[in-house]
Amino acid sequence: MVVCPKKLSAPMSLALHLFRFFCCALVIALLPVPAMAAPEVPSTRGELCLLPALEKALSQYRQLAAQGGWPQIPVGPTLHEGEMDERIPLLRERLVISADLATPTDDQGYFFDGTLKEAVQRFQTRHGLTADGTVGPRTLTELNVPISERIRQLAASLERCQPLPSLLERRHILVNIADFTLKLYEDGKLRLSMPVIVGKTYRQTPVFNGCISTLVLNPSWEVPRSIATKDLLPKIQKNPGYLNQLHLRVLRDWTTNAEIDPATIAWANLSPARFPYRLRQDPGPANALGRVKFLFPNPYDVYLHDTPAQALFQQDSRTFSSGCIRLARPLDLAAYLLQGTPLGSMDALTAALSREKTQSVTIPLPIAVHIAYMTAWVDHEGIIQFRRDIYNRDPAPQ
Repeated sequence: MVVCPKKLSAPMSLALHLFRFFCCALVIALLPVPAMAAPEVPSTRGELCLLPALEKALSQYRQLAAQGGWPQIPVGPTLHEGEMDERIPLLRERLVISADLATPTDDQGYFFDGTLKEAVQRFQTRHGLTADGTVGPRTLTELNVPISERIRQLAASLERCQPLPSLLERRHILVNIADFTLKLYEDGKLRLSMPVIVGKTYRQTPVFNGCISTLVLNPSWEVPRSIATKDLLPKIQKNPGYLNQLHLRVLRDWTTNAEIDPATIAWANLSPARFPYRLRQDPGPANALGRVKFLFPNPYDVYLHDTPAQALFQQDSRTFSSGCIRLARPLDLAAYLLQGTPLGSMDALTAALSREKTQSVTIPLPIAVHIAYMTAWVDHEGIIQFRRDIYNRDPAPQ
């Protein structure tokens, strides 16, 4: 359990140990579907790894593998409800095997009917896809993942869950990197849920635990040196006006706030190895951190924050950040954490933001946050969930 003290301290142990300890706390609120694992009675210990359900699911999938697994569906045009296609019988067979579709009582042949569409939607939901009921390239890819890969994911989850988890806090935030979601639980109930954006595959969001005690309204952005030199410097060298476009100021170094005129800098002579300057982005609509950021001490300099790039949340796979976690609805989280304070309503929060003044606000009750990575689990409805191993962290099969 992460204890949120009045005065925060550094993380208590190595990230890998904490990852194995806490990453099992995943419960996703989804529509009921035919399940391959038995539903589990909610535990008074909190929403932890459901080990019996995971073990049952792994056993079932191994039995399916011994029976030949599921068929591969050939590549072809996107399949829609109401269409005829020779691949439909294979699609129906595939969904029956994974319990997304009840065993057909009649021969529906090559016709894509409404019942099949609903089965596709169930499959898409429990694989983290947009549940539109059509079988396009992304859904087809997931349908054709070999059963051996699904077994590997379930086995990896069991491995991560082996250390007996202690009680999770009465009030905590859980981010599942692989699921691109943030969920806030209080008294065993899901109070808030939203999509998130996580780190790119070459700038991965780490697994760790912390405690949020402060948020910042209208933050400025101190551009990390790696981003300044690797991402921004080439753009500035091509177009010095890029600094003004993004409202970026140039400071002399990392020890002072002395601002210098970018026109006096020979940008062409700079490189990642020779870059003494510090870049700071002013608060405002274009700021990379958006209107609010949530701080919690950690060795990775990772935090939760808003983003002006809201369109990216429409993507199923959201690996777009440089390691920090971008929130789809940060003001909802801020208002929730500031309940009982003058900024605890959305109106008051919006009014404070409209003043465009940077303001650090202490959260009345600090809240534990767990950053986890789980690609397979069984929820309390008995639904087996799978997500892509976006960072290739699942161990290879033995």
